[in-house]
Amino acid sequence: MASTDIRIRILVDNKAGEGLVEEHGFSAWIEVNGHRILFDTGQGGALAHNADMLGYDLRQIDKLVLSHGHYDHCGAVAEVVQTAPAARIFCHSNCFLPRYSIRSGEEPRSIAMPFSIGKALFDVPDNRVQWVTRPRMIESNVGISGPIARLHPMEDTGGPFFLDPEGRHPDPIRDDMAMWITTDRGLVIITGCCHAGLLNTVEHIRNVSGVEKILGIIGGLHLANASHDRLETTCSALRGWNPEFVIPCHCTGEEAQLFLRVALGARVTPGYAGFELNSNNIPEAMRHVSNAEYNHISGLTFTKDSK
Repeated sequence: MASTDIRIRILVDNKAGEGLVEEHGFSAWIEVNGHRILFDTGQGGALAHNADMLGYDLRQIDKLVLSHGHYDHCGAVAEVVQTAPAARIFCHSNCFLPRYSIRSGEEPRSIAMPFSIGKALFDVPDNRVQWVTRPRMIESNVGISGPIARLHPMEDTGGPFFLDPEGRHPDPIRDDMAMWITTDRGLVIITGCCHAGLLNTVEHIRNVSGVEKILGIIGGLHLANASHDRLETTCSALRGWNPEFVIPCHCTGEEAQLFLRVALGARVTPGYAGFELNSNNIPEAMRHVSNAEYNHISGLTFTKDSK
């Protein structure tokens, strides 16, 4: 297989480097052999500023991929489709569904795609929008998972998600999708929130891509509410896949990030707006992240006996 030139730069995340805006959300700029893909957009307040500060021109986007229809992943879609009028858009039709988070003792909170964003998508010419219902390649070595089968009994969507404000109909978030890049060293998997679960997502992508080896994983893993047993199961699976790097972002949860770091060592380091992976530092940069540097990046305290 020919070598693959990769650059992945996190533009929006819950944490941000100096001079950048932090925001509860996720967006990543992905370049593969000269093709420019924006994966999610965050809520909308941070994307343009951070892209400009980091030297990325949103007008140059070839493709926009939406991982799912939550407000913190699609809030800048209207801006992106105006700024990059030739970009093709890839998403699942369920991204328009009404959605709520309902926590005990709290009022229902809408977490759906805002109406103005949905309207902006509907106004895009049909030939620019691709409705993703199954795995598909968008470049010769870049794929979108399509909807992911929920096979592992330990995994759930990661939160109290419903399709109605009364909480009668749980939301399985069937539109949750991930991306993969095939390289000569294995798969790089990019997740938005991973509501389908990491085990389900990775096994699905290994199956549809026909590639077993996992080079690395980057993105939100939605483990903030995961039980100890689920975290242990996730770590066991990661040991078996043996990726060279794991970059948990956004909704992974700080305690879950620390759990992964303790279990898997220096290959785990938290992502943040401004973080970059490219063909020249995968995975060497990960191998040299010390515990002190981890503490500085994550704002957490690393100790060997943390659980």
